[in-house]
Amino acid sequence: MFIKFFKSSFFIQYLVIGIIGLCLWARAFIEPPGMPPPEGPVPLYKLLYQVFTDQPFLSTLFGFMLVLAETYWLTTILSSHELILKNSSLSALVFLVLMSFLPGQLTMNPINISLGFMILILYHLLISYNKPEHLDRIFAAGFFTAIASFFYLPFLLWFVFVVISFLVVRAGNWRAWFAAFIGLVTPFLYLSVWFFWHNNLVVHMNEYLQFFNRILVFPNPFHTDFWILSGFTVMLALWGIMVFRSGPVEKTVEIRAKTSILLWTLVFTVISFIYARSMAFFHPALAIPAMAMVITGALTHLKKKRMAEIILLIYFFAVLINNLFLHKFFDN
Repeated sequence: MFIKFFKSSFFIQYLVIGIIGLCLWARAFIEPPGMPPPEGPVPLYKLLYQVFTDQPFLSTLFGFMLVLAETYWLTTILSSHELILKNSSLSALVFLVLMSFLPGQLTMNPINISLGFMILILYHLLISYNKPEHLDRIFAAGFFTAIASFFYLPFLLWFVFVVISFLVVRAGNWRAWFAAFIGLVTPFLYLSVWFFWHNNLVVHMNEYLQFFNRILVFPNPFHTDFWILSGFTVMLALWGIMVFRSGPVEKTVEIRAKTSILLWTLVFTVISFIYARSMAFFHPALAIPAMAMVITGALTHLKKKRMAEIILLIYFFAVLINNLFLHKFFDN
């Protein structure tokens, strides 16, 4: 029933999605979890942390608004490029639920901020597929990769994702590589000048080097609800990938290429996880845009949807009940 309802994208569907989001975040507004402290040299996130660390309600409110904006924006991008059923709001529902699946994540944090930049990068890369003069888009992809790393440093590894996408969008010439590299370097040139002006350039360079010298360090333990809901989420994603990739829907070369770009984000979510450190609890959210795409695609083209709807309703209520009541029990 609800799959059929969210196949449309009128105001009522997006209103219901917003209400569902408020339900999932309701406890967080009453007892805000607070922003996670900065990890590594992340100048822009440190600035936000200084402003909002004593205002947990505001950080939760802005975090919810950010996730809601990403929800609608990603759905628009997927729909306009025909990676999901056109004019469907189902991906918005899936994305929002996945972004809200643990109470500790219901605040502004480096990952949901970086996720906004990742969606912006995908926006430019997907447009560049059909744009003959695509160097401006490629420069922007490199540029926003650097900016995102000012909030979450492991995102710097996603520059390799930008480069790999050139092979998919047929932009593998030296001008494209150079444009992406210039885009990546430009924010760091301004940042280095700022550090040099304040006479601490060497100190910050050493911070960057030391950060990437340590891998697979996770100081914060994962609680039981993380393992249970993460396992359920991974199974949903794997099922979605299998159904989505083997579906009977005819896909053009362009749609297959753009789908591949989204699926590569799953790979780089895993690769960059080795540097997640204290953000390991939040890091898996970088895979959610691709997961939303494949789960939505799988649900859209199922002939018998009743069992899938039951499973999704169980998942939703598990997330909702945990966010509202059970997470305190699992934290003990």
